[in-house]
Amino acid sequence: MTEFSTAIVALLCLGLGACALFLLWRNRRDSEVRERLDRLVERSSSTSRVSSSFVAWPDSTFYLPEFARARLYQAGIELTADRLTALCFFTLCTWITGILILGFFVSTLVVLSAILVVVAIVDYRARQRMNALSDAMLGYFDRVRQLLVVGNSLSVALSRATQSSPPVVVEFFSPTMRRIANGAGVTDSVNQLADELDLYELRLFGAAVETNLRFGGSLTAILANLIENIRRRASVMREVRVSTSQIRASAWVLGLLPMLVASVVFLQSPDYVRWFIENPSGPTLLIYCAVSQVLGAFVMRAVIKTTSY
Repeated sequence: MTEFSTAIVALLCLGLGACALFLLWRNRRDSEVRERLDRLVERSSSTSRVSSSFVAWPDSTFYLPEFARARLYQAGIELTADRLTALCFFTLCTWITGILILGFFVSTLVVLSAILVVVAIVDYRARQRMNALSDAMLGYFDRVRQLLVVGNSLSVALSRATQSSPPVVVEFFSPTMRRIANGAGVTDSVNQLADELDLYELRLFGAAVETNLRFGGSLTAILANLIENIRRRASVMREVRVSTSQIRASAWVLGLLPMLVASVVFLQSPDYVRWFIENPSGPTLLIYCAVSQVLGAFVMRAVIKTTSY
């Protein structure tokens, strides 16, 4: 009877989490429908009503650290207040369900592992997008230089170069172009984008534009030197990555080997693994192993890291 009651409570907790995600999905769908209807009847966006499904929920994005917000922005993930609140509530319900079924330690370990996997995926996506943007900067600066040579102003050259750039450049530069079109300074807008993305090439470009506007001179010559320096840096970084490829491969093997061995042992000797759960000192050893694995992964990543992303 006790096991049946526990299962019922666990299913209720899991159902509450699923209900939160369903309400979030329905809220998003209703908002999209209202926006489409407002565009059809040519209503002002200020008169459109917002669904009240999550109005009373707290703004959990306030508690996100600045580096997490920057990483989400780099990864192209829009994490609004209602979405983050629903995800946190679903995670809490899943954790409580796991406690009722599997126990506190196993449930906590599974939830933390899932969170670390999500963080790793977001970080990987952000690095991929930043690498793609960094590779596209060389062509972007060259287009800006060519447009300046034929007589365009800096703001017009930036706008036209953005329009003919790859999608990743258009995505990140479009808000900056809108700020410039609405009267913001070119230097301030470029430096703001460089701070948001923390990209080496953009910082150099912002410094070059600011120096030119303050002291004068030929911006096309400055951009030509900038392009040449970026090309040399890219060549050096490729050589460094080739030279450190063996070290990076060794780091991947050392990082994945403990988890692979643990999985094999768990499949072939379940009794051996059960000792870590049933014995009083077992959870302590598992916590030590998990913490050591995470710290080792961060240390090896810092050692083999050859670029900013």
